[in-house]
Amino acid sequence: MEQQQNWSTELYKGLEIHVATLKNSGDGSDHPWDYTIRICEPGVDATAESDLLTAAGDDGDYATAEEAFAAGFKKGYALVDSLKK
Repeated sequence: MEQQQNWSTELYKGLEIHVATLKNSGDGSDHPWDYTIRICEPGVDATAESDLLTAAGDDGDYATAEEAFAAGFKKGYALVDSLKK
C-alpha cells in the first residue's frame, strides 16, 4: 500500500524545497523515519513530474519525523546550492 505523503515546503534561493517524511514499516528499527525531497520552481506541485530534482533519504534513519524533516531540509539546501553554482 502506498503511503500518503505530507509535504513541507520552504523557499530557498528562488527554488522550493519540498520534504516529506516516510515511516519505514515493519523493520522494527529504533529509528524508523526517513525522508524524500523534491526541488521545484516556485508554485509547482510537489507531486508533479516537472520537478528539477528528486532525492531519497540518506544512509541514516531517524527516531522522529521531526528529525527526518530537519535532515531533509538540510540536504535540500545543499542540493539547491549545488544547482545554483
